[in-house]
Amino acid sequence: MYTHITRDDRVIISNSLRMGESYAKIGVRISKNKGAICREVDRNKDPYGRYRVWSADKIAQNRRKNSKYHTRKIENDNKLARTIEEKLHPLVSPEVIAHEVGITHETIYAWISRSRPDLKVQLPQRNRKRRRYGSKRSKKQGWTKDVRSIDERLLIDENWEGDTIKGSTRSRVLTHVEYDSLFTVADLMSDGTADSVHAKTKQRQFAGTITYDRGSEFALWRMIEKDTPATVYFAHAHHPWERGKNENTNGRLRRVFPKKFDFATIKQRDLDLVVWKMNHTKRKTLNWRTPCSVYGKCCTSG
Repeated sequence: MYTHITRDDRVIISNSLRMGESYAKIGVRISKNKGAICREVDRNKDPYGRYRVWSADKIAQNRRKNSKYHTRKIENDNKLARTIEEKLHPLVSPEVIAHEVGITHETIYAWISRSRPDLKVQLPQRNRKRRRYGSKRSKKQGWTKDVRSIDERLLIDENWEGDTIKGSTRSRVLTHVEYDSLFTVADLMSDGTADSVHAKTKQRQFAGTITYDRGSEFALWRMIEKDTPATVYFAHAHHPWERGKNENTNGRLRRVFPKKFDFATIKQRDLDLVVWKMNHTKRKTLNWRTPCSVYGKCCTSG
């Protein structure tokens, strides 16, 4: 169960930072993960960018007081509560909603926890499990010998990252995410073969560059280059962070289609509706613009 970082924890964090220890090592010391330490330091620095025990403690206390005040504000404002409830969706984070209604996302989380726990099912990334990098996929694949490495890639006007999402049966979803805009295209496939990937990619006629991982479903990359204007590159083996935009997008899709979901039970139009929602949702990383508005092309399509 999550527990707040205490003053004693902050003493350890401050001293450890002065000794040059990493966030991961500090996390081990106080039984927190690396991300929690990173957030604590970023959120509770003093005006000079320093992390000091007294000021960090004061900033955190004030935030909690404000959160309690605003939580009551939501509880006492039926219109605001209804607006937040209507906007909540696994693809729309409380951070986005907070930006639109003018409160902090911590306040929304606190309100849900305190007053509306039934809405937790609408929160993104619940019960998420991370796959350990470097695990599995140890088979040698001869076709990867002559692929074009990501090291050779030059980013141009359009740069796509692609991957597939597995379902509980043979069905798959092929996703492509444009690097700068986060604009997403997704296609249902009856299986995860290289032929299916080639056929769907040919239909889309991607331009610019496409970067894939070294899964066998992308073995027909030369045919993709022959039949589309795109140039294909490959990330290094077991380096999913080299396609980070695509990995993140697939994680967002998993909020709606969890692991073991059978993609054979939906139609392309069902998938298009979810992708449309993603492409028309404001993103903090895009300075609160939507992927569709940044990409600026074919925004009415799925």
